[in-house]
Amino acid sequence: MDEIKAAFDWSVIPQSKKPSNKQRTQNRSGKTRDVDDLRDPDRQLVHLATRIQGVSVKPAVRLAGRDVELNELSRGEEQEVDEAGDDDAQALEIAINQKVAKIYEQFCFDVIEKAPNRKSRQAGSYLSIPLHRRIDLARPELLMTPALPFQQAQYYRCSTEQWEKHFDRIFPVPSSPEAVQNAAGQNFPNCTYYKRYMALAGTLQPPSLKKIRGALKVEFDKFVWVPYTCSDRMWGTGAKNTRGWTVLPSGAKGGPMIAINPRQRQKITLVMFDQHGEGDTTDSEED
Repeated sequence: MDEIKAAFDWSVIPQSKKPSNKQRTQNRSGKTRDVDDLRDPDRQLVHLATRIQGVSVKPAVRLAGRDVELNELSRGEEQEVDEAGDDDAQALEIAINQKVAKIYEQFCFDVIEKAPNRKSRQAGSYLSIPLHRRIDLARPELLMTPALPFQQAQYYRCSTEQWEKHFDRIFPVPSSPEAVQNAAGQNFPNCTYYKRYMALAGTLQPPSLKKIRGALKVEFDKFVWVPYTCSDRMWGTGAKNTRGWTVLPSGAKGGPMIAINPRQRQKITLVMFDQHGEGDTTDSEED
């Protein structure tokens, strides 16, 4: 048999691996990119409607046990909180407001950075935003429109309690059940906004943390939509067939799960972006 194979010069020809679709998000990679590295450093910061005042930080303590692990997870970013010194309350207040504004801006970017892909590596992202426009468009305004930036999605109009639950998962109180679940789940641990938020939250006295979460909640309630968070991840895509869920386009199955603000009553659509140039966008007619 070997002689026959040799006579015909048989050889195994490896199958070439098909390349991944370039439009896929890198949502399974490590830490999301820092918007400060991607946008103009001299840009005007996102403005928060609520001015955070009277913030106090916890006294410095020696880290031990679980605290050391949490510090490593946040990569020591809590050291940046008091950039102006403990004796300068006004400078601390300014620094805190700037930090919270950056966390809010980073959250909106991370939502898109971690947006789900279709199962096949040759298929693209569920996002309808082309790769070259995501850095520019992943801003708060994107979450304030009823036109969802996806080729396919499923949404649920939340009750007030459900909307609050999503906020508590996205901006949890440290050591809360939501924070514990997030630490063991997907997406959140690798989000830059989340690392910075948790690092900041861990340095603040409870009344100060309440003020910061209150300021973030004011901005959160301006959103029309956010990811429909689960106990173990920011984004889910499994087909939802229970009452209250609507899939776009009609007849599709699965897709990014979207939570709709209970205060919003606009018609929810999909928006399709020009994939090649800088052309106009077109809303789908599905509802």
